[in-house]
Amino acid sequence: MKLPPLAFLVCLVLSAIAWFFINFSRDQEHTLEYKLIYSELPEGKKSCTFSDTTLLLTFNTRGLDYLTPEYAEENRIVNLSVKELVKNKNKRSAYSFSNKELCSFLVDNGYPDLISVEKPEVLTLYVK
Repeated sequence: MKLPPLAFLVCLVLSAIAWFFINFSRDQEHTLEYKLIYSELPEGKKSCTFSDTTLLLTFNTRGLDYLTPEYAEENRIVNLSVKELVKNKNKRSAYSFSNKELCSFLVDNGYPDLISVEKPEVLTLYVK
């Protein structure tokens, strides 16, 4: 028995949609590059520079969540509050943070799905 071409196409489209939802409903890891900017300098400081201008971050998200605007390329900006980042450190003109310290800080400040900071291994912050 031969199926009409329309019935075959309907079955093909339905199976493609089912595959899409099954595949994208799983947890997935995504590594994305984020631009680094700063805000909120400590009192008496006028400028700040970083040793790196980008961060490579790995997230654990559901596949469909990855398609939300927060992961879109134009929204890949990490705004670090220098005041908050250095509040537990002694006052200096340069601060170094390991990727684990950065990850912990970012998870506490708006990146709950973050697994790790891949690059840089150490971020150095220079304040003047």
